[in-house]
Amino acid sequence: MTTVTDNNQTDYLDTAITVVLSLILGVMGGLVILASGWLLTTTPVGAALAQTLAITEKTPWYFTRSAGTVAYLLLASSTIWGLLLSTKLLKDHIPAALSLAMHNILSWLAVVLTSLHALALLWDSYYSYSLADLTMPFIGPYKPGWVGLGIISFYVMFVTSLSFNFRKQIGQKRWRQLHYLTFGVYLLATVHGVMAGTDSGNLGMQILYWGSGLMVLFLTNFRLLVGKGKTASA
Repeated sequence: MTTVTDNNQTDYLDTAITVVLSLILGVMGGLVILASGWLLTTTPVGAALAQTLAITEKTPWYFTRSAGTVAYLLLASSTIWGLLLSTKLLKDHIPAALSLAMHNILSWLAVVLTSLHALALLWDSYYSYSLADLTMPFIGPYKPGWVGLGIISFYVMFVTSLSFNFRKQIGQKRWRQLHYLTFGVYLLATVHGVMAGTDSGNLGMQILYWGSGLMVLFLTNFRLLVGKGKTASA
């Protein structure tokens, strides 16, 4: 007969395996990017390959801008999807397990793309970035204040994404309270993008910022109104 202790041990084991695999994949991805950059810039074969692929000194800058845009789009989608879950608007159309898995996947994809967005700056030809500049807030060569907010946003986003794997250990109530930090993540990322992003003046980015911001604001107010309605009818 399966006991509660056995179930808890299984949950802890599954969580540990998930966390370890996530960390391993993240480290491996970072090492692959670093190794690729080294090969392309310091070896004759890499130089020939870079020429064949039309990789220039501006490619890292284009890549970091693209990765940052996709990362923000994923973060906005994750935030909006989470609000749709909290308002119960999806429960009659999509199974709860699938909805939560989708929210988790969007969050981790945002983490991955944000990592790529940052790491690509190591090969930027205009600013000289180091790993310390990318991991410690407010010390980088380009707009350190606004970029620092982006770094803090990444750390909090990583913690909230990781919390999906500890829901049972944390408890549903505390997990929800911790998950409120996603609003701060979205806000910090938006401020970072607007103030530090070189594409923030483009019409497409303005539509993305304003569109996602208004959607988040609308769904947040809707969630608050629904909560008040339930309290009043109780």
